[in-house]
Amino acid sequence: MSILTLVPDDGAVILESTLLGELQVRPSDLLSFPTGLLGFPECRRFALLRGGSEGLFWLQSMEYPTLAFLLVDPFTIDSDYSFDVQPSQIADLGAPDATEVGLLSVVTLPANRGEQPTVNLQGPLVINFKTRQAKQLVSSDDRYGVRRPVNLEQLVA
Repeated sequence: MSILTLVPDDGAVILESTLLGELQVRPSDLLSFPTGLLGFPECRRFALLRGGSEGLFWLQSMEYPTLAFLLVDPFTIDSDYSFDVQPSQIADLGAPDATEVGLLSVVTLPANRGEQPTVNLQGPLVINFKTRQAKQLVSSDDRYGVRRPVNLEQLVA
C-alpha cells in the first residue's frame, strides 16, 4: 500500500511512488475511477500529475506505490484523432459540459531497450475535470489501435 502523509496547510498529501519518488499531491490532482481501470479494477484512486512536457502526464495509484501510468494527450499523437463519447457512456461521471471533459491515452513503455513505446488510442481515459471522476472507454472502431507506436522523443522536444 502507498504511504500517505497529510500536509495540513493546503490539504495536500505526501505520496510515495516507486517510480516517481515522494510526491506532494493536492486535492485538485486527485481522480476517482469508480470502476477502476481495465485490468486493475481494484485501483480506484489516482493522482494525475503533469509530466515533463506539454501533453504528458503521470497517473499514480494512491493505493499501490508501484502502479503508475504514463499518459499522453491523444491529439498530440494524431491531429486527426477523434473518439466519439456518448452522454450515456459518461453519465456516471456527473453531467459534464463538453468543456469539462478530457481524453488521455495510456502509453506502454517497452520492456527492452531499443524497442518503441506504444499508445492505446482505442481505449482512452475520459476525465470529467469538474467532478474529478474518470473511466476508461474502449471503442469498437480499431482504426487507431491499442498499440500504436509513438516517438516520445518528439513529444518532449
